[in-house]
Amino acid sequence: MRNTFLAAFVFIVCAALVPFLGQGYLWFLLCSAAVYFIVALSLNILIGIAGQISIGHAAFWALGAYSSAVVVTKLGLPFLAGIPVAGIVAGLVGLLVALPALRIQGHYLAIATLAFALFVQQVLHEWESLTGGRAGIFVPRPQILGFEISDDRQYFYLLLAICVGLAWITWNLARSRTGRALMALRMSPTAAQCCGVDRRTSIVIAFGLSAALTGVSGGLYAHLVGYLSVSSFSLGTSLSFLTMVVIGGTSRIAGAVLGALFLTLAPEILRGLGDGQMVIYGVILILVVMFLPSGLVGVPAQLGRLLRRSKKLPSSEVSS
Repeated sequence: MRNTFLAAFVFIVCAALVPFLGQGYLWFLLCSAAVYFIVALSLNILIGIAGQISIGHAAFWALGAYSSAVVVTKLGLPFLAGIPVAGIVAGLVGLLVALPALRIQGHYLAIATLAFALFVQQVLHEWESLTGGRAGIFVPRPQILGFEISDDRQYFYLLLAICVGLAWITWNLARSRTGRALMALRMSPTAAQCCGVDRRTSIVIAFGLSAALTGVSGGLYAHLVGYLSVSSFSLGTSLSFLTMVVIGGTSRIAGAVLGALFLTLAPEILRGLGDGQMVIYGVILILVVMFLPSGLVGVPAQLGRLLRRSKKLPSSEVSS
């Protein structure tokens, strides 16, 4: 426990110092990584803890982004009101999406969430009076108590504080009674229900919390980029989120950090490859699934096992 808090403290300090190493675009990348980290946390709850699958989280992201944008631009409410509204709207819709999950699982649930994502994208595209439709909608920079956050470095520190708070909530959820119930359902639904775990309530809670966190991330993303277009919330976005979690590692906050950094930096590193980026992503995903089932976060444990195996090998050969 003490080592966990120490590692978290060191990481937060290092993250707070990174913006001083550069300026401009680096700040934007750091903000993007923080936004993706919140999405990764939400998928850790749904996939890593609850064992459910979703290919429609771009829809919750879009709902959060457009909810915050509409609240601020059309209703005239402040940024501090827009972000909670984004989480509430996405969370309530997530509760509705959880209803099919009570009857279907596996790839059937994945198809259902995919259909939901396509439906939301089409609604946002056609509802021009609210979302701007094809023209999109401009979102102002966030203001807190009359102070405008004018550059991305200031916004990064706000995002860092939010990420720390949400990571703490997620960490405590995994160790709470609800979290243990969700993990029991993931490992054996039948055994968990025999022990008194309410499957319906637990899955609804998992979907609602995951959608709410994704909505908060969407609202923060809207104020980061300053402009929303329906094309930003496509099926490719949902697949990128899923890839991020698989590569980083599920059910661990460190995996969410690594996944968010991968989703932020990979497009920058592979920018010159054009459409070939998707090939590289596919190869990386296949390699991770085959050789690192726990994701990048499992690399230290994997290396430790290899070292222990190499140390034991000479003694076994001598005995034989």
